[in-house]
Amino acid sequence: MARNIRHVPKDTSRRRVWVYVGVAAFILFDILLILWAINSTRASASGSAPRPIPTFRASPATPAAAPTTAAAPTATPTPTAGAASAGIVAVPATRILSAVNATTAWRATTGACPATDASPELTTDSSATWASTDATGPTKVTAVQSLSATSATTLTFIGLTTAGCTPNVVKTFVSGDNYKAYPEQAATSWYVNPVNRAVVHAPAGEHRAPCDAVVALAPRADSAAAVLCADGRLFTTTDAAVTWSAPATLPGAIALAPATTGYLVVSAGRPECAGAQLLTVTDALVPTVAGCYTTSTPATAMAGTVAVSEAAGTIWIWAGEQVVRSTDSGATFK
Repeated sequence: MARNIRHVPKDTSRRRVWVYVGVAAFILFDILLILWAINSTRASASGSAPRPIPTFRASPATPAAAPTTAAAPTATPTPTAGAASAGIVAVPATRILSAVNATTAWRATTGACPATDASPELTTDSSATWASTDATGPTKVTAVQSLSATSATTLTFIGLTTAGCTPNVVKTFVSGDNYKAYPEQAATSWYVNPVNRAVVHAPAGEHRAPCDAVVALAPRADSAAAVLCADGRLFTTTDAAVTWSAPATLPGAIALAPATTGYLVVSAGRPECAGAQLLTVTDALVPTVAGCYTTSTPATAMAGTVAVSEAAGTIWIWAGEQVVRSTDSGATFK
């Protein structure tokens, strides 16, 4: 009987070894992958932050303004540009004043042409009395626009003719006992024609005003002057109105006049002055509060009814029913 032969696979143990090695290699490779992933995550967390994605704008953004701290109030308030007094609007003056010295001055009231006669008044006793004169009769000029006095006997003014209401120059050399018109001199004079307050006439000719409505003009020389506009802005020129300075706004400004060191401005409605506040303004439009003339006239009624003038170290103010003077730069009035 034949014997069964048992078949034994060759190299079985060797194959098992290679299987074990393969499995171990796979496990080791998997462990290495896990460790690499963990280390990569840690490096990303501990390293520099990722750069933001860039964005683009049509124009650069404007940085926000840094907060400012309000300055402490001073003993003498000084007006600042851009401020305004509630209810105070500058209008053309109905009162005009021109001082000569501490005792002598000329004044006039004005209004519509040709209805308002030109009747300048003269004082030689510090405004205790006033003598009225008649300029319309001999010259046919009405509605005084400006006064320029050099003495008790000599006065020059700009008025409007009864025929056509055109600007004209009128003078007296005899204290107003007689007047004569000099129409040819209007071409070389400073004035603002009421029919067009957007134009300033200078000695060299007409030029566009720095605003639409000039309510006061203060010439200091043939080339230098200041104007007050209805919107409260103040401008100066040093080239006979060809160009104008940047504006400054003085709170409640209602009257303007030339001065030795610049200009005089009267403001109304200021909380620190129950009446007419006097300011001195440099050619560079830097204002300084000079004083206050107290009056019972409501601030809203003062526009157009206050006049100011300076001569020989004396400042005159016409406000309400009074004409007062200061010989100490506006500190006191009498």
